[in-house]
Amino acid sequence: MEKKALYGIIATIVVIIVIAAALAVFYYKPAPSKPVSHVKNPDTFVWDEAGDPQTLDPAECYGVPGSSIIYNVYDRLVTYKGSDSKTIYPSLATSWEVDSTGKNWTFHLRKGVKFSNGDPFNAEAVKFSFDRVLIMNSPQTGVAWILSQYMYTYNATTGKWNSPDGESSVRVIDDYTVQFKLREPYGGFLATLAFTVSSIVDPKVVNEHGGVVPNQDNDWMSQHMVGTGPYKLVEWKHNEYIKLEWNPNYWGGWKGKHVKYVIRKNVAEISTREQELLKGDADMANIPYDHIQDLKGKEGIKVEESGLTYNVDMMEMNTRPTYNGQPNPLHNKLVRQAISYAIDYQDIIKEVYMGYAVQLQGPIPKGMPCHDDNLFMYHHDPAKAKQLLKEAGYENGFSVTILTIVGYTDYVKIAQIVKENLAEVGISATVQTLARPTVLDKMDRGDYSMLIEGWAPDYNDPDDYIFPFLASYGIGGDTYRTGWHNATFDKLVMEAKFEVNPEKRCALYKQAQEIAIEDPAMVYLAQTEHIGIYRTWLHGYQYNPVRDRAPNFYDLYKE
Repeated sequence: MEKKALYGIIATIVVIIVIAAALAVFYYKPAPSKPVSHVKNPDTFVWDEAGDPQTLDPAECYGVPGSSIIYNVYDRLVTYKGSDSKTIYPSLATSWEVDSTGKNWTFHLRKGVKFSNGDPFNAEAVKFSFDRVLIMNSPQTGVAWILSQYMYTYNATTGKWNSPDGESSVRVIDDYTVQFKLREPYGGFLATLAFTVSSIVDPKVVNEHGGVVPNQDNDWMSQHMVGTGPYKLVEWKHNEYIKLEWNPNYWGGWKGKHVKYVIRKNVAEISTREQELLKGDADMANIPYDHIQDLKGKEGIKVEESGLTYNVDMMEMNTRPTYNGQPNPLHNKLVRQAISYAIDYQDIIKEVYMGYAVQLQGPIPKGMPCHDDNLFMYHHDPAKAKQLLKEAGYENGFSVTILTIVGYTDYVKIAQIVKENLAEVGISATVQTLARPTVLDKMDRGDYSMLIEGWAPDYNDPDDYIFPFLASYGIGGDTYRTGWHNATFDKLVMEAKFEVNPEKRCALYKQAQEIAIEDPAMVYLAQTEHIGIYRTWLHGYQYNPVRDRAPNFYDLYKE
């Protein structure tokens, strides 16, 4: 047979096979997945998340993946319980008192507590842990700033503390009493003690593995954990999973219902997280807003609207007089007000967050102390925006660039909506999407027109938001490098930072927030809602905005 004829027969057969396959796909109906009829791995909580921790050392960690593990392996002097973000409860400290100056705090410690390796917990461990954070002063993350706001810092050159007597802020009174002598009477002091940076580590373990070196991270501690918390680290297979097991020495005991093991998996693909949850191979999964509908109504799956998070998204504006050697329109307060009116906030909430968000009302989110629920909010009003631009001398508009980050799809979507909104009022916007390190570098240099970025809580205090957002760079604020500076605002937030009377403090923040809205350095876009998605056989889960994406594993059980 000639090759030409042979190829013709083969081609005909291939066509028939392709057509048959296509018809099979067309008529194929996937069999409905059978609901899982039994609890899988009843003693293990399997959690599908995205991202691997950078470190598990509380003196270095400054990210959600690591914090979620640290919260459950280490304890702190105080804590939050369940979904209650208003009350600070005892933990390793059973009680405390403060003197009239607000600077001297005395903590009475829980007796009989042991680390997971059997070493005793005492006041020396408390002093060691706090001193370590400030001496180490993690060059990788800079998280020590939280304590150095109000505690005496360490001088690595002299080997002494920057205090009147050359000693640290933490003083041991006896084995179970410790005193904090603060440099300033910080209003958010107790709240910072509940954050991961205030976790108590085992001095013996640290000293056996590198000790404490000024201005240097401890590589061993970043990979290993010995705490007094309910769980202990069993295995960390980088970029795959972290496995925890209950700590037999846990002072809280193991009566009642608890999971014995925890496996936090790093699952990059959203579809894989969905499938593992549906099959019961995961008990809980991190699912983005635009995929929630995939799981709603599915048998065995609970989609729980747990209330507002403290996570906020904003669009920062470069307010400097010039940018790239040219007069900067955004330096004009009326222009920034106009942009605030130009944005269609409700469209962003609907299209980007699928309705699982509210418009952010100023620099202090809802639910946090000193939030002002009566604070003025800008709304979508193109006519008002045009009027303000005309008053500012920009009736014919101008051009800006909106900077976003590769992989941050929500921010890119927001930027496209903002671009359309600005075009409505005569402002031409270009969206520029760059790698995160490049964006952060440009942000640090104030090299942008507008930037879309967000913020998540470190600790439950307004100073953790309003000060880094809007206080001027000269006094340690302006994280986003907008260049905004208001002397009255600076005075108010500095006074509020160190005011310990809650009513006086909130009155100061009320004035500061009103200034920030009238003279906006950023557009307050959204405060997101938390949606917990997990198997119906999982019990005990309660969302707390202070510990975003960090469940309390001890409360969980399956049945």
